Amino acid sequence: MSDNSTQYSPAKLKEFKAILDAQLKKTIEELDTLKSNRKEQRQRLANSNIDYNASSKHFQEQAKDKRRIQSLQRKSRELKSALTRIDNKTYGVCDRSGKLIQEARLKAMPTARFDILRK
Repeated sequence: MSDNSTQYSPAKLKEFKAILDAQLKKTIEELDTLKSNRKEQRQRLANSNIDYNASSKHFQEQAKDKRRIQSLQRKSRELKSALTRIDNKTYGVCDRSGKLIQEARLKAMPTARFDILRK
């Protein structure tokens, strides 16, 4: 890959696709687990007679789970977007400058859309 190139080679794109696919699979599994746990917690709360303190702790945990679910959903969208960019052969191209994002940055953050070192 030369500095004048405006896209990564098919081999590099395949490598990044494997990384993104693995991260997406892990994210979806974690999201499914959290959603399932949240549903079970709601059912347990509805079927039990608990005091205010336990109920308060439950709602705090639910709020924390909700934030985590939202974060995972956002991550999932970013990973899917990156996979779409691979299919479109625009993966690794900075949205701002149109130049290639450094490979080290993409390995550290595969969903990166900007090269932070170039302006």
